[in-house]
Amino acid sequence: MAQHRTVTETATRVAHNAEWARIPKTGETLEGLFRSQLFALIKNNTVKTAAIKQPGAARTGMRLIHLPSLRAWINQHAVAEGGEA
Repeated sequence: MAQHRTVTETATRVAHNAEWARIPKTGETLEGLFRSQLFALIKNNTVKTAAIKQPGAARTGMRLIHLPSLRAWINQHAVAEGGEA
């Protein structure tokens, strides 16, 4: 039997002048992008990130995304798609 899953989009609240933000939780978005989309950008070195963790810790900590680099990437696509930002 097929399983259906409903995803409700929730925007992560970030101050307008913030420079860094945490990766959103599953189902949440950051600048309109879901967690998986952001990780794809990170994997391709498209946006700048920082891993904050204790020395020697392998899996604990948090990843922050540099909002100016994310917004610059979005603006590049707005110019290419729409002709102007």
